[in-house]
Amino acid sequence: MARRHQWIALILSGVFPGLGQFYLHAWGKGAAFLIAGVAATWALGNLLSVQDFMIGLLPHPLASLGVLLALLAVFIWSIVDAWISAR
Repeated sequence: MARRHQWIALILSGVFPGLGQFYLHAWGKGAAFLIAGVAATWALGNLLSVQDFMIGLLPHPLASLGVLLALLAVFIWSIVDAWISAR
């Protein structure tokens, strides 16, 4: 049963940061990951438009890369934390 909870938490955190922590009833960590994920997604959305991204035009390449790496770090950290916390 514990292994099943690990996989469910991992998948939920892969969908969006914090969801796996909410599933595990770690409300504080879940809220922190959710806020960080929403903030990074919002910042990336303000830096890039879908049309610019599709044609490969990056108006702010370094800022976009920095925010994208931050979002990736939040996702990976959330997934790893959910896996470890479910043990």
